Amino acid sequence: MKIKGIIFDKDGTLFDIQRSWSEWAKVFVTNFSKKHDIDIIKLSNVLNFDLSSNKFLKESIFVHGSVDEVVDAISQKFPQVMKKMIHEGLFEGSGDAKQVPLTNLHKLFTNLDTITFGLVTNDSENNALKHLEQHNLTKYFDMIIGYDSGYGSKPEPGQLEAFLRKTNLLSHEVLMIGDSTYDLVAANKISMPCLGVLSGTANKKDLSPHTPFIIDSVDKLEAWLKKTFLVS
Repeated sequence: MKIKGIIFDKDGTLFDIQRSWSEWAKVFVTNFSKKHDIDIIKLSNVLNFDLSSNKFLKESIFVHGSVDEVVDAISQKFPQVMKKMIHEGLFEGSGDAKQVPLTNLHKLFTNLDTITFGLVTNDSENNALKHLEQHNLTKYFDMIIGYDSGYGSKPEPGQLEAFLRKTNLLSHEVLMIGDSTYDLVAANKISMPCLGVLSGTANKKDLSPHTPFIIDSVDKLEAWLKKTFLVS
């Protein structure tokens, strides 16, 4: 099978979720709980963020869910706080969170320069652009899609279908790469081959029901592609 396009998830796939977001999350739960007089432990638990280790726990809603899902989860626990305030709090400083790449992404994208790249994330499109711009990476992508770009969010396949329309590629010609079940389920819904990476919070047991293809991280991607797929 020949792969002509690759769609990447952002957090946990291209960037280290813990090193990129843990400090921001600690500041968020601290400031937000004080501002709205809510329990910081309960707020941290909604995000599945452990304050003692300063890490996101397995399959945190923040890691795999869309911003709207995170807002809803916090709102259900703290209905006294307006959703608008929750939304504003989540975006405070989030675009400036210092992203830590999981490998030399310039080298990876350059070595695979015959492939068309897309990025789909359940973060906002603006945040995605800001995070890629931190490392001068936007130039590699034909399409960058967030939960608010008008195509829905994962695990629904609308973002992936938008990339196919933009590039005139067929689903079997594109590989979806992600660290979450949301990424893989979205691909499965349109029969798009997908590759799970273990660089997020999900483990092999979580991902293997959705794909036979799993690697540790995108730093193994080139070697895996040469063994598994033809590339254009």
